[in-house]
Amino acid sequence: MKMDLHSFQIVEEFLSRNVNGIESWQLDYFTDHKKRFQADLELVLEQNPKGPILEIGSAPGHMTALLAMHNLDITGVDLAPERVASISNEFKLNIQACDIELAPLPFSDNSFEYIVFSEVFEHLRIDLPFTLSQLNRVLVPGGKLLLTTPNVYSLPSIARFLTGRSIADPIIEFGKLRGLGHMGHVREYSSKEVGRCLEASGFVLNSTNYRYHKNNRSKKKALLSLAYRMVPSKFHREVVIVAEKVASADKFDPIVNLPTANN
Repeated sequence: MKMDLHSFQIVEEFLSRNVNGIESWQLDYFTDHKKRFQADLELVLEQNPKGPILEIGSAPGHMTALLAMHNLDITGVDLAPERVASISNEFKLNIQACDIELAPLPFSDNSFEYIVFSEVFEHLRIDLPFTLSQLNRVLVPGGKLLLTTPNVYSLPSIARFLTGRSIADPIIEFGKLRGLGHMGHVREYSSKEVGRCLEASGFVLNSTNYRYHKNNRSKKKALLSLAYRMVPSKFHREVVIVAEKVASADKFDPIVNLPTANN
């Protein structure tokens, strides 16, 4: 299936018509992350899942709507679906409530062929092993997981570290619990760290890649895009992993399951 770029225009027009005191941030978010949504959607369509798809962390609902407009059988999960009620109602989205760190996913075993887990991993702060075991549980054997997360070895992260700043400022990131209703970045990970966690949870890695999204909205971002073009991909902003369920993860035991790592 080919990506329908008109679907992005439809979402953007809806957001433009419905900007108000609560939702004004959503239009800016969509503009800033449009290229990421396009890249994620292209990956999903390339892999052509035939069965049900689960998206973890649906808010603000943009990706959920785009998947639905491509006639995919998409179900979303979010901490508080009421935060995105307007877009959910407009596009007739099925977004169910669940705190994925504290409660089991509200679905039977082997319910989904594909899971989209984009830009969520870095927000988890309570029980990462439990969350990964739940993703494994609801995915069919052989089902695929698309995971994207910021790269701790990206150029901006290295620059912050070298200038004595925190990669993820705790005051800002914990403050998002009140401002946005969910945690900010608890920490950022290397691709090896993410891969090891997935392998310990019953997955095998099909591919690991890195990417950045060209952004010329400001001089600073334009210069960063130029810098990305000049360095190896392992210093790009995002880690993109496609993994496959090969075993059950009824119990995550890092001592037993986690491969030994030297770095």
